[in-house]
Amino acid sequence: MRITYQGVKGCFSSMVCDQYFPDDIHRSCLTFSDAMGAVCNDEADIAVIPVENSTAGRVAEVYKLLPESGLSIIGEAFLQIHHCLMMPSKFVKGVPPQNLSEDDLLKWKASEPTQEELDKILHSISEVRTHPQGLLQCQKFLSKELPNARMREAWDTAGAARDLARELVNNVAVIAPKGAMQYGMTILRENIEDLSGNTTRFLFFRRNPLNAEDIANKTDLITTLVIKTTHKAGALVEALKVFQKYNLNLTKLETYMTGYYHSEPVFYLDVAMNQFDEIGEKTLKELKQASIGIEILGTYPASSTRCEKFGFLPVK
Repeated sequence: MRITYQGVKGCFSSMVCDQYFPDDIHRSCLTFSDAMGAVCNDEADIAVIPVENSTAGRVAEVYKLLPESGLSIIGEAFLQIHHCLMMPSKFVKGVPPQNLSEDDLLKWKASEPTQEELDKILHSISEVRTHPQGLLQCQKFLSKELPNARMREAWDTAGAARDLARELVNNVAVIAPKGAMQYGMTILRENIEDLSGNTTRFLFFRRNPLNAEDIANKTDLITTLVIKTTHKAGALVEALKVFQKYNLNLTKLETYMTGYYHSEPVFYLDVAMNQFDEIGEKTLKELKQASIGIEILGTYPASSTRCEKFGFLPVK
């Protein structure tokens, strides 16, 4: 299959592709819209997209794209996120000592930087680049260790490392996954994320949704949908009563405000439900009566790695 993701090789999305689609063709894209658009245009089969993080919350740009893309969700995955502060290796060790023999110079170049060298270069950093999510997930470290450094948003974590390695700008660091070392980077500090359980949820998108046969005999299922209600008191409550009636657990509820004057209440929901069984069919029928619009984004198996420790509860 052809798998698309936003970023470059070594980013967190590419790590998910390597883990869940190891034998398929992976294609990197500049933006989330590009990755999803490739699937829409039949240039790819599946897009792997991050949608929310246990520390920083939802990826707002993606949520704006979901209802408009026309794609269906067919699965989810969770990846524990570890960030590293890194710089181009050329600037970490600095200038070699004078009067070294050729053999000693080669040994010096191949040697790992000392802790003293790492500490020295850390305090010289004037700018840090990374994806906005990286900045949000590492705020405590940045405030403590680099309070005077300029924070600059980049289009991708690993992409920031690759681009900096090409620029070779001194006193600039990036926050990126360990895999970004492949671009000629040296890690100054590892695991700088604020929370040890820092985890990102990814969704898998394709053109056609899973049908009843695809999920037969699957027990833990999620149905993701978007509903629109009237703009009056109690409208959302009436819709939510349907889920209560059938004892269905909501694992996520997000609010959109759409329309020219942001006057149309729209809600994104993840429900522990199979839309194709008897309860699911009754729920959707009554939900349509309790709302003024409903769009089903897909029914798919819940990840077995859902865990309270990482901020994403099991569906039941």
